[in-house]
Formats: sequence, structure tokens, C-alpha cells
Amino acid sequence: MLSSCILGGMVIGIVIGIGISQLPFFKKIAGQEAQADVALANAPDQRELPKGELEIIPVSEADYRRGATSPKITIVEYSDPECPFCKMFHESLKKIVAEFPDDVQWVYRQFPLDMHKRAHRESVAMECAGDIAGQDGFWKYLDRLMEVTPANDGLDPKELYKIADFVKLDKARFAECLDSTKFDAKITSHIEDASKNGGNGTPFSVIIAPDGKKYALSGYLDAPDFSRAIKSLLAK
Repeated sequence: MLSSCILGGMVIGIVIGIGISQLPFFKKIAGQEAQADVALANAPDQRELPKGELEIIPVSEADYRRGATSPKITIVEYSDPECPFCKMFHESLKKIVAEFPDDVQWVYRQFPLDMHKRAHRESVAMECAGDIAGQDGFWKYLDRLMEVTPANDGLDPKELYKIADFVKLDKARFAECLDSTKFDAKITSHIEDASKNGGNGTPFSVIIAPDGKKYALSGYLDAPDFSRAIKSLLAK
């Protein structure tokens, strides 16, 4: 089942089976027609993905990465911490890296949408956690944030400090970082990177296959469907 947080506040119509924006993804990976019954009523127009090769910022040591250290497949997720479907997708991706510990790496990049007024500061909070406590601190903070947020701007801003305390960050350093503009340029670069590659809602992901080909994935995908796609890529 797929849905996504759409720029401008629009949400894609109900999809039974594989979501409509996922059909090209599954066709490319599986090399066959994906079967789905799609309810198109009230579904917003989707901006077409760019033609040709996707050109995202190359994955590097500067990224926050989870899973395989020498991956066959890399999932670059552009996410909004206040998007309810990102919250769901977070759990899917945790299951995927657990299922494929030697094959799949998950890369997290920031994509806070304007429709979520608290998302940018939450993205900053994650970056501050990583700055203070490295990869481990970043992922612990993100996991806890996704666990406690009601999404859709429902997280009390005070919770950002409580989460920092929960993952044992230096309180003074965290507070100073959170009120700074230290990571504004980085977050903006991630937003621009997603947008220029066709991301018009969250979650938006780019899957880098073993052969280096890149596949755009727009929206939430549950773990069983994603697992089948991963197995298909690995089989190739």
C-alpha cells in the first residue's frame, strides 16, 4: 500500500496493491507488468520524473548511512520528519536493512516540506545529533523522533530536547546547534537534489542497483513489496 505527502498539501488517492507512482519502479526492476487496481478519483497530477539518468549527489562519507558497509544496493531516502508516510516508510526500511544486512545500505537525506512548519527544525535537530555523536547519534535520534512524533506538525517542539536527552547528547551543545543556521545550507542542498530528480512529495527515494542503475521511488512502500523488489535486483 502506498501513499505520500505531496508538496502543496495534496495526498495521492487510495491505491490497492502497488501504488500508481510505484508502477514504473516495479516494471523497471521486474521487467514485467506490475498488477494493481488503482483508484484514481481525486488523485493529483504527478510531475513526471526526469528523463534519462538520475543525477543525485553521490553517496559519500558525509552521508548518514545504515546497513551494509559494502552494499550491493543503496537506498537514498529523502524524507520529511513530519510526513506520516515517512514515519511508516521508516519502519519498512528498518526491516529491509535487517533482512539484507550484507547487501543493502540505507542513506538518509533531508526533505522537509513547506507544508510542515516544524519539519525544518526537526531536520536540523537530527543533523545536530549527528554532528555531536556521529552516525550512531544521528540514527538513534531519528529512530526516537519517528517513534514519538504524531506527524503532521503534531510534535511539540520541546520534544526535540527530550529526544536529545533520551539519546544522551550534550545538552548545551545540542541547544546551541539547534538555534544556529549551521545546517541550513546542507538541508537546502538535499531539498534541491530531490526536487531536480523528480521528488515532488515525501518520502522520495533513489535506489542504486548493483549495476549502478538508479530507480526513482515516490512514496511509501511496505516491507514485503520492497523486499521482493530488492530480491529481484539482487537476482539480476
